[in-house]
Amino acid sequence: MVRFDIDKLAELLKSLKGVPNIREVRDLRKRLTKEQQKIVKTTKPKEIPKVVANVIRSTKLKRYHRYIRLIRDNFPNLSYNQIRKQFAKRKTGDNVSIPDVVWQNPSA
Repeated sequence: MVRFDIDKLAELLKSLKGVPNIREVRDLRKRLTKEQQKIVKTTKPKEIPKVVANVIRSTKLKRYHRYIRLIRDNFPNLSYNQIRKQFAKRKTGDNVSIPDVVWQNPSA
């Protein structure tokens, strides 16, 4: 199916108003209105309520800090901040002293 913009869809729907009620025309009108609604839905920005955004942020941070603490349990000689720094370096692709196996599954 060809992608349309909202103006073209409105123009096509307006031109199909005067056409007799034939099955093919009716199906085309239906398809164009669905496409128009789909475009309108995607162009509206999603607004997440502030409370929900804070909950999402909180859960992600809890997950991150739990992951760092699990690695710290395997390497008690490294401080929490050192592990965080190594994690950041590893994300950029640098070599770190903690092996990849620990990063993959810190609970093992």
